Amino acid sequence: MAQGAYAADLRLAPAPPPPAPVANWTGFYIGVHGGAAWQSMPSWTLTDPNLIIATTPVTSGGTQLGAVGGLQAGYNWQFAPAWVAGVEGDFSWASLADHRAEAPLVSPTGIVRAGNSVSMSANTEWLSSIRGKLGYVGWNTLWYVTGGGALANMEYAATSFVGPAGSLNSVTSFNTTKSGWVVGGGAEWMATTNILLRAEYLYYGINTSANGSAGVSPASAV
Repeated sequence: MAQGAYAADLRLAPAPPPPAPVANWTGFYIGVHGGAAWQSMPSWTLTDPNLIIATTPVTSGGTQLGAVGGLQAGYNWQFAPAWVAGVEGDFSWASLADHRAEAPLVSPTGIVRAGNSVSMSANTEWLSSIRGKLGYVGWNTLWYVTGGGALANMEYAATSFVGPAGSLNSVTSFNTTKSGWVVGGGAEWMATTNILLRAEYLYYGINTSANGSAGVSPASAV
């Protein structure tokens, strides 16, 4: 009698790796920001109610590169499954300046007024906005567009020397808050579940028109 022996070669296949966790952008967040900024304003004009100087556009000079920095907070909701909608509010302290000057000035009849000049400035002190966001998640990054309403606090100032040889010194300065809108876009990378790094561009459309009246010193021409 013969008995055969058989051995089965049983090998277990390795278990597949677990799927990578899906980044979840839903939730509240708060952060800080900072960067470069600049402002541009359309037209500036000097008007002399005494008609010593003709109405004059003030064009020399212009925008200077500045900076902004502040805080932002918001809420994101992820859906469908890679789309993200949200709302965000921010406040930024700003150091933005626009300086203009014009000289010499001319009379309404075209006579050059030697020694007459005007200088004007508009400085943005702070910016704030409330915006909606819509984005798409890819490569662990949220690519988004944003837009909403905005506010800007502006400081205006002007100094002019008019009259015979610039004998009348007129000065005005005032501060006001202007409203407008903001649009932009950016990319936000999830470095960790609790740390997001962002690059963003925002364009503000603010109604910067303003009129200021200057007091005169001395009260009459010498």
